[in-house]
Amino acid sequence: RSILAQVEGFIQTWEKRHTDTPYKPYMSKLCILFAALPWAFVCQHCDDPGECEAAHSHSVTFLQTSIHKHISKPNGHYWPHPKGRLGSLSQTPYGLPTSAVKDLDDHLAWKWVLPENLSAFVWGTLIDKNRNIIIASQQGLYKYTADGEPLWNRTDIRGTQMPAVMGDNLYGMKAGDASMYSLDLDTGETVWMKKVAAKTGQEGDMMEAHNGVLVTAVDQEETWTMREVGIPAKRAIGINATNAEELWSYIPECGIWNIMALFPDQESTIIMDYCGGLYRLNLYDGSEVWKVRGSLFSMTDGGSTLGPDGNVYTCSNAPGTQLTMDEKDTHAGRLRKYDVSNGKLLWETKLQNACMNFPAVSPDGKTVVLSDGANVLDPPMKWLRGMGNTSEEIDRFYAFQQELLANKTQLNYYGHDNLNASILGFDASTGTLMWEHDVEPWYGMSFALDEERAYLWLKGEHPFGHCGPPHWSGPIIDQEGKVYVSRSDGLLHIYDPRDGSD
Repeated sequence: RSILAQVEGFIQTWEKRHTDTPYKPYMSKLCILFAALPWAFVCQHCDDPGECEAAHSHSVTFLQTSIHKHISKPNGHYWPHPKGRLGSLSQTPYGLPTSAVKDLDDHLAWKWVLPENLSAFVWGTLIDKNRNIIIASQQGLYKYTADGEPLWNRTDIRGTQMPAVMGDNLYGMKAGDASMYSLDLDTGETVWMKKVAAKTGQEGDMMEAHNGVLVTAVDQEETWTMREVGIPAKRAIGINATNAEELWSYIPECGIWNIMALFPDQESTIIMDYCGGLYRLNLYDGSEVWKVRGSLFSMTDGGSTLGPDGNVYTCSNAPGTQLTMDEKDTHAGRLRKYDVSNGKLLWETKLQNACMNFPAVSPDGKTVVLSDGANVLDPPMKWLRGMGNTSEEIDRFYAFQQELLANKTQLNYYGHDNLNASILGFDASTGTLMWEHDVEPWYGMSFALDEERAYLWLKGEHPFGHCGPPHWSGPIIDQEGKVYVSRSDGLLHIYDPRDGSD
């Protein structure tokens, strides 16, 4: 199967050089004929899609341990898409050894900090076949070696959404004007750039790529009323990766928030709308294979993933919960599993809070991991906007907020309970909760640095008043079952469910 995958990658590369049409699955018949030839071993495998959740940060830290210098190289890129590689989404075989976990700070290799204050917005990172790291931020694209040496940057591509690697190219799209681009992965030079729609949504319209087709979302849902928190995209599109021509367009029943297309096979893609509706579409013409309606009057910025069994796992919310989803203990969240062949619901589990996360499935396929916790989006510094306060009054109010945060009492001071949060493991076969790891309750009216961001906004030194990320990032699971997940208090958790260590 490994050789076959390599040959498919070769055929895709060959076809892209000889035609303007995307790779079609019927070409796989030729792979059977070519698989035994010696040159199959040197073909590039450029078919490693994955998926993502945006990471909101003003810096990126890289940890490197000695074990990483002696591991075997994967077939293709190490981490070509936001959630890794096709067939092992949100999984890594390069987990940290226990010795490194216990003294993680001693393994800091280098740190990248964008010198633009808190207005930096980092979507995430990708890793190519040579262990080079691509940092995708709204301030530009940056490529470094594994040792932190700069290779190239594209600071002219500002406002990019999260890109993806396919073959020898990096594909992405600029937020706002919907300019899609293809860059040479080695040099960063533009292969093509084309405006593919009038505009994008004002959320995460992530790029995904598979078999010569790019899948993302564009335009805006006209009926959306909560524009202060972002605007969903209206339609998903399939784009020919060779020449940027639109192959298809599809409008789901609800808008699209943080699109991250899945690829269950060589011929189709699966997208989810913000109501939790699922749509399996033909990858090449956008025709429906099946669809599952979501929960009306609900919303999530969570998403979906594929497990090793090939089925779909989603994080969304119950009907009628859109206006209360940010409140504590609403029991609005729903973790669901669907049969990938026909969209049939296999099980559904109710969660304590709204589901605003991307699930991950362990490499052995036994456990679905999800992080749970309500949101906070209201830094008190924002309340002073337009109130006519002097600079000294703003400074005093900010100092008071910092004191409340230092004492872990800000939520309590304003009459709210602290927010409980946990990392959860569910039985992938039944949806039954297997284990729960509670972390320290969160005590702020917003998450880490948002109070400072709102203060700078009042001072005219920052473009917006808060970032407002979800409570957790999407989890990653290593070969031993350890869970890696970042919380919006700024902490990275490495949790081992075997012994309960964190």
